[in-house]
Amino acid sequence: MKSYLAFVKGYMTTFIVYRAGFIFTFIGNCVYMGLIYFLWKNIYSGAATLHGMSFNHVFVYLSLAGSLFVLFKTFAGWNISKKIIDGSIIMDLIKPLDFQLQTLFGAIGVALSSLITVTLPSVLVLFLVFGGSLNGGIGLFFFPIGLSFAFLISFALDYVVGLISFYTHSLWGINMTKEVVVSLFSGALVPLQYYPEALRAVVKYLPFQAIYHVPLTLATSPGLTPVDCLSLLFVQLCWVLILFTASRLFFRVAVRVLMVSGG
Repeated sequence: MKSYLAFVKGYMTTFIVYRAGFIFTFIGNCVYMGLIYFLWKNIYSGAATLHGMSFNHVFVYLSLAGSLFVLFKTFAGWNISKKIIDGSIIMDLIKPLDFQLQTLFGAIGVALSSLITVTLPSVLVLFLVFGGSLNGGIGLFFFPIGLSFAFLISFALDYVVGLISFYTHSLWGINMTKEVVVSLFSGALVPLQYYPEALRAVVKYLPFQAIYHVPLTLATSPGLTPVDCLSLLFVQLCWVLILFTASRLFFRVAVRVLMVSGG
């Protein structure tokens, strides 16, 4: 375990030096909060609730989604692709350590950097400047677990995309497609309650809603019961197990075709 924790420290140290990038990301988050505040304020003009959600509920939900976006941006896929291009991935593969766990703990280091420099400051702005308030009820107690599962699912998807670069080397188009699909079907841009019923019926069988919709529902929905919360967490846990198992099997196949020209 000590060897894997070294990846957390290494990646955290590497990413936290990019202070300017974190500052601009934080500013961008604040601007985004302002935009969705006035946009949804106008949408809710004269209405107490829409689709069962109040203005404060939607605003806090989407603001938290924006704050979590940077936290879930693991860069796992990009890092794998970069290492394939420059040949340094060989050094990772010859280490007596599990490659998936190396990548996971590196992603945790990146996430901790983002949590400290962007996510937590953005949440403070949400509550202190914009006056947002959480009415999550008992779901708030389950939120940390839901957040952890959501991170693991996001990482697993990034990791699978990274493994595709074993075949393609270039990752830009594939990763952009993944980002768009996740954003559209996770509830990160618009709460899933606003989606047509037919589309919601499809989305609930996809892993993407477990990244944003589930943890944000736990944090912002006051009417949840303990059974509701455990049901949501169970869905996340299933996707964690499915995606991690599938990605490990995919790695065994992909590593056989790996070709590098750097070094």
